[in-house]
Amino acid sequence: MRKQDNDLHAAGRGGIDHRAASVPTWAYMDQAARTEFWASLALRHCRGLGALSRARLLKTFGSAYNAVQARERWPEAGLTRRQAAEMATGSWRVTAKEEWNRAQTVQAHILLWSDPRYPQRLRELPDAPVLLYCRGDLSLLHSPAFAVVGSRRATSQGRSMASYMARCLSACGIAVISGMALGIDKVAHEAALARVGRSIGVLGTGIDQIYPRSNARLFGEMTEKGLLVTEFAPGALPLAEHFPIRNRIISGLALGVLVVEAASRSGSLITARLALEQNREVYAVPGPALDAHCLGCQQLVRQGARPVFSAEDVLLDLAEQLRPFGISHETLPEEEKRAPFPRPEEEPAAATTRNAAAVPGKNSRSGPAAGPVCPPADALVPEERKERLLACLRAQGAMQADALALALDISVSELNTLLIGLEMLGRIKRLPGARYEALP
Repeated sequence: MRKQDNDLHAAGRGGIDHRAASVPTWAYMDQAARTEFWASLALRHCRGLGALSRARLLKTFGSAYNAVQARERWPEAGLTRRQAAEMATGSWRVTAKEEWNRAQTVQAHILLWSDPRYPQRLRELPDAPVLLYCRGDLSLLHSPAFAVVGSRRATSQGRSMASYMARCLSACGIAVISGMALGIDKVAHEAALARVGRSIGVLGTGIDQIYPRSNARLFGEMTEKGLLVTEFAPGALPLAEHFPIRNRIISGLALGVLVVEAASRSGSLITARLALEQNREVYAVPGPALDAHCLGCQQLVRQGARPVFSAEDVLLDLAEQLRPFGISHETLPEEEKRAPFPRPEEEPAAATTRNAAAVPGKNSRSGPAAGPVCPPADALVPEERKERLLACLRAQGAMQADALALALDISVSELNTLLIGLEMLGRIKRLPGARYEALP
């Protein structure tokens, strides 16, 4: 038996705890679950495998363990023999073992792709995460869900709209998803937790990291009354490149995504673009004309996103998808049936003039920045690597992300950082299937 196969079998030793009726923490995993967890880590830490390649392997072979065992057959899943050869070297073991050890130190449910309780909406994604670390009520992963996202530097008007939408949707039994950041995310989580639908927070860090620190109380409330999920390993820090990557989970779990406030180059626009790729509905609050905080939302509306002025707009639009859950616009409490945001024809001219003068960084901000979650795009793109990547795309044409990482001989995580920065700078365009092309 090959050494890494021995590793997989040895990983499962530890016995069964029949008390673990729900998705287990590491301590309560049975032998089969630990074996599958170790195989999942092997895929996650194998150089040259990105989320798309890992998902292909899982869907082709049915589980991480089967995929590792069948590495000679990886071309059947559209992968290369070079990728299979990298798995065979066992170079992934060191970092996989580090995550394995960290997983034993945290109280978190470990939800594997092969587990039938893994959410179906997420499983269907072409780049579905191989596993999720979770804290809180896992039943929320199977509730009808809707994402509310937007600026960390939200205006009071934006926060009011986000709170209203989250409160109304949650009151109808819809779980509200967001990213646990300051601004729009925070108020959406807080409002939704107070109603029956509650809230799901998707982290760009390890499950044991509270970021930003000022959200410590919210993290506690989400663990007690809602749900926190992440694909990142315990101990993972809030690196800038993590946050756009986690956005595919926010949109992937949701029936639709509402962008409340977003500047013209906001990370929320990445979430909206991912939602469109995932065949989710995209909505935007247009906001006052010329308001710098709303330019991204207005751009989305011009590109086909549905403008939203009240919770009823969303409930009516999603009526067919919500009907199996017994949810409709008629389940919205009477006291919430009001439009909190002026429609264009009702908008006072004075308000437009006032907001047109708003300049990000001055009085238009409602509070201090939330920290270096989204640095300037230039900071993500070193000049030398930028030119190598663009030259490769110009020479080869559109390329899938994992193939591009192999061509450039860099890790997939390093490549993701470059791609995010170049997309924000308008130098590349993401195509369906996680393919990228250079723009003129």
